[in-house]
Amino acid sequence: MDTSPRFDSLSLSNINSAVGAFVFEVLARLGVELVVTCPGSRSTPLTFAASRNPRLETVSFLDERSAAFFALGYAKSKKKPVVIVCTSGTAASNFLPAIVEAKISKIPLIVFTADRPFELQNCSEGQVIDQTKLYGNNVKQFFEIGVPEKDISYFNYLRQTLIHVVHRLMGADSGPCHFNFPFREPLAPEEGQSPVVPAEQLQKLASVMIKLTEIAKPSLTTDSLLLEKLSSHRKGIILVGTFEGAVSDAHFVKHLALIADKLGWPILADALNPVRNYSNSFAHLITHYDAFLRESQRSKDLTPSAILQIGKLPTSKILRSWIRDVDAQRFLFNETYDNIDPLHGCSIPLLGDLEFISEALGEYSPDEDWLSRWDQVEKLYEAAISEELDAIASSFEGKISKLLSTDLPEDSAIMIANSMSVRYAESYWEKNNSKNRIFFNRGANGIDGTLSTALGLAHNGMNTFLLTGDLAFLHGTNGLQFAKKLKGSLNIILVNNNGGGIFEFLPISKFDSFEDYFATPQSVDYELLAQAFGVQYCKVNDIPDLRLRLKEVANKSIRIIEIVTERSLDIVTHKELNKIREL
Repeated sequence: MDTSPRFDSLSLSNINSAVGAFVFEVLARLGVELVVTCPGSRSTPLTFAASRNPRLETVSFLDERSAAFFALGYAKSKKKPVVIVCTSGTAASNFLPAIVEAKISKIPLIVFTADRPFELQNCSEGQVIDQTKLYGNNVKQFFEIGVPEKDISYFNYLRQTLIHVVHRLMGADSGPCHFNFPFREPLAPEEGQSPVVPAEQLQKLASVMIKLTEIAKPSLTTDSLLLEKLSSHRKGIILVGTFEGAVSDAHFVKHLALIADKLGWPILADALNPVRNYSNSFAHLITHYDAFLRESQRSKDLTPSAILQIGKLPTSKILRSWIRDVDAQRFLFNETYDNIDPLHGCSIPLLGDLEFISEALGEYSPDEDWLSRWDQVEKLYEAAISEELDAIASSFEGKISKLLSTDLPEDSAIMIANSMSVRYAESYWEKNNSKNRIFFNRGANGIDGTLSTALGLAHNGMNTFLLTGDLAFLHGTNGLQFAKKLKGSLNIILVNNNGGGIFEFLPISKFDSFEDYFATPQSVDYELLAQAFGVQYCKVNDIPDLRLRLKEVANKSIRIIEIVTERSLDIVTHKELNKIREL
């Protein structure tokens, strides 16, 4: 008999503890590695069981929002499900922002909320809210587990439900799933009690001989007639926007490069995918489209007859406007049935597997004149923008993005915050061959959870860098409480422009109420904030100083590198760069 803590006498001293031990043993055998819990009483059977299972790493967060985004970051990096656990009541509602992001971005989260039993519902009992389908359509599935029972059929139901959920979350159409566990007291295990269920029986039921890596994924084949239609075009382009697939970056790059070579089309790649960091794999890689597509005649000369979109559209509004206006046949590649065309053009969904398409396509003679046109304009603008950036004396935020693309050590993870951080990255992130991994929360595009997501990435052991503005950083400073438990290193490049720089682009910036209600400067002393949480801090004066600091890597800790910029000046600089780009 297995005498480990998962099925010892304490674990089996009451039905609640037995259910908790069984659930986490099944998940551990399925290959789940991490459980993120939050303090609370009603969730005791789950938290206690997770913390005692030697197959699992269990960490605790003070608040649920930080916990859920931390789990999101870890799941992004590992590409496998993470479990989050909370008590009943409003605690569960604080999981929602991360669950929304996980649903849209297809990140696997298993959400466990504890609840009061039915007799304590709708009778003014404390800490009770309606948790039935609490997250609505923002989860893939909802399971009301029911009050635990000793009957063996209840444990069989738990096991098989967990198997099917994990199997689903390891596929292309992943996302969060919600389990609601109503527990009656006693919630804690009871010493000296006889086992409520025989340990041998639970051990046998939990013997799930399968791992996440052994789950067979369906092979998606693509309509051959659609591939013929796609390949019939000689003047085409490939757009690559945000990418968070289940495959590795190297796998994605390999098969994307094969597709581009076979079709003979250039690739226009956002900064939020692996492509710009694998530049040696692509013969015709275009990254300065946001600059040269502003010039009307040049954009007309580059009009394609077909566009293959891989994943979601890039961020650039200039690019999106150009796509809307050109008369081109659009093909939307996706591994799921989701609509990825916010422009609502006359587009053809291309459901399939990137590897299958790369192998199924024939090889065609490229239009060398077509490729040359794109390559020439790319080189022209690449040189001009680089020269102008180098001539700027101020700590312009665009120069920070360029620096991160060229100076970070290989095998790093880079989290890019939303708002201006992601937009400067698209404009100024240089092509390189670092093979660094790029991460982001571009599902719902919110600033909440940025810091905790980066912490989750870093906890995977990767050398992690977070590029963030001050408001996105301040929105999630509760995550800094995890500093002493962090396994990896997180280097936070904190661009402090004392407010929301993205709002400077809006018409409202001309009005008197702009600073107080939109830019919302906070004037925080970040050195004191770092001291309060016991994390490393330094302030740099300029870009050369930042370059020196980036050569130092925080070892299993958090380091804040603050650089002060002027948001109004940066906006002017960015606009001036747009003007000089008209070459």
